[in-house]
Amino acid sequence: MEAKIAYTRTWREIEWMLAEAQEQMLEQKAKFHRRKRMRDKEGCRRAAAKFARAKGMADVLTWVIGGRGVSDPMSGFEDISEISSPV
Repeated sequence: MEAKIAYTRTWREIEWMLAEAQEQMLEQKAKFHRRKRMRDKEGCRRAAAKFARAKGMADVLTWVIGGRGVSDPMSGFEDISEISSPV
């Protein structure tokens, strides 16, 4: 059985999701700085993780819509087969 991929997202939906990801980046950056002032280490960690997730989404979506000067969002990831085993 051959799998069929259905591309059902519109450009409007993709652009909306990109705007949401960018908004989340700003929100999480602000939360990080507030938590840092309060010396809330766990809160800083959560905000940084959420920022990284939103940035990853924004990078991929910008690449998908063909943003200028955007590099491949997967560049920099190592191929698992290239990593030598510690044995």
